[in-house]
Amino acid sequence: MKKLIVASALAFTMLAGLATSPKVQASRTAKSAKVSFKQYKINKKYKNGVKANYYFNLPHLKGKSAAIKKINKDLLKKYKSSSYTTSTGIFKTAKKASEGKLKDYAFVTKNCTYYDITKTSVSYNKNGVISFKVYHNEWDGIRGGVIKNGGYKIDNKTKAYKEMLGGWTYSLKNGKILNIKDTARGTKASIQKKLDAGVTKYFGVKKGETIDLTYYLKNGKLYVYPYLIGFFNWNNFYAKHNPPIYYNSHFTIPSRYK
Repeated sequence: MKKLIVASALAFTMLAGLATSPKVQASRTAKSAKVSFKQYKINKKYKNGVKANYYFNLPHLKGKSAAIKKINKDLLKKYKSSSYTTSTGIFKTAKKASEGKLKDYAFVTKNCTYYDITKTSVSYNKNGVISFKVYHNEWDGIRGGVIKNGGYKIDNKTKAYKEMLGGWTYSLKNGKILNIKDTARGTKASIQKKLDAGVTKYFGVKKGETIDLTYYLKNGKLYVYPYLIGFFNWNNFYAKHNPPIYYNSHFTIPSRYK
């Protein structure tokens, strides 16, 4: 997933290195890949009615080429960086919360379910490119709130959850991650113009504001979404933006891959 920063009056997206457009595929490149999914689903219960649910369906490409191995390695890395496999994941946090060890913090500690959900599906798989649509939804027990006077004021009635739509796109030729600049149709200037128009019209980005982008390929188009990460995703923070920017807000631009 490529993080692209967009800002300023017409928006500025970092698309360095797009002097020429890459070829669609080399003659020996696999046109498509066979994909299977491994489901990781774990549910745990703790004291005081606290639960923790984890789900991740991990894509795996069939094949022994260097490109396939590289893609599978990156996909596995994404799974291994998720909360189930990290020391700060939802299970560790939920256990601490249920035992009252987080009572002095902004955590819900009774009768609740922590969750970390990642769902993936193939959205494009031809012309030497594979793209996955990715949905992620996570709540690690933190209460919601509002930003006030440079700080975060807790609101016991809401949850600070993180929800995103986006994608992962790879070249079957060399296994590299493909960013917007690699898959959108047109020159650097024309792609920039389309992104400027999109974030201005659909996300309401104004001068001095910053937003990250993510995308997936489907039916000859890039579906471009806001990459709402970290603190600014909590409790749909961008939903308070004027106009609102939701996790499923998006626009499309043409792809060079039909």
